Amino acid sequence: MLVAHTTRPIAFPRPAGNHIGYDMVRARELSSTTVLVTAVGEVDAASAADLSEGIARHLSGYRQLVLDLSRLVFFAAAGYSVLHRVHSGCALAGIGWVLVPGPEVARLLRVCDPDGILPTAPNIVSAVARNWREPTRPPELSTLPPGTDHCSCGILPSGETSALGRRGLPWPHRVGNSMPR
Repeated sequence: MLVAHTTRPIAFPRPAGNHIGYDMVRARELSSTTVLVTAVGEVDAASAADLSEGIARHLSGYRQLVLDLSRLVFFAAAGYSVLHRVHSGCALAGIGWVLVPGPEVARLLRVCDPDGILPTAPNIVSAVARNWREPTRPPELSTLPPGTDHCSCGILPSGETSALGRRGLPWPHRVGNSMPR
C-alpha cells in the first residue's frame, strides 16, 4: 500500500472576508460532456450568489456536472438555496448532476433535504459513476389541460405569476406559448 507523507497540510488561499469568490470556485473537465466544479472556503448569505454564478459560469457547454463541496469549512442555509437552483436548472436543461458534500454540507442536507431529493455521492469517483448510470433527459413540455389556468410552478399562461408562483426561475420557463415577463 502506498502512502504519501507531506511536511505541511495543503492550504487553500482564502479571499478577504473568508467568503467564496470567483477564485474559490474552480472547474476541471473530466470528459467532453462532464465538468467537475469545486468550491473551497465558506458559503454564507454574502457569498451564495458568487457560488451560484461560479457554477453557472463553468457549466456552459457540458451535459453533466459533478459539484464538489467537500472542502467547504462553512455552509449556511443560503447555500442550500443555491443547490436547489442548481437542481431545478439542471433538471430543466437536461443536465445530469451529482453533489459531493463535505461534513458542513451534509449537516445542512440532513435538515433541509431529509428525503434525499438532491443527488449526492460520497466522493468524486462515485459521483461520476452515478452520472454515467443515470443519464438525464430534458423534460418534455406540453400545454396545460383544458380548464387549467396555471402549472404547478404558479406561472399563468399570460406570463404573470400567480399567488403560488416562484420568483427567480433559473432558466426560461415556458407555459403553453408564453414566456414570463
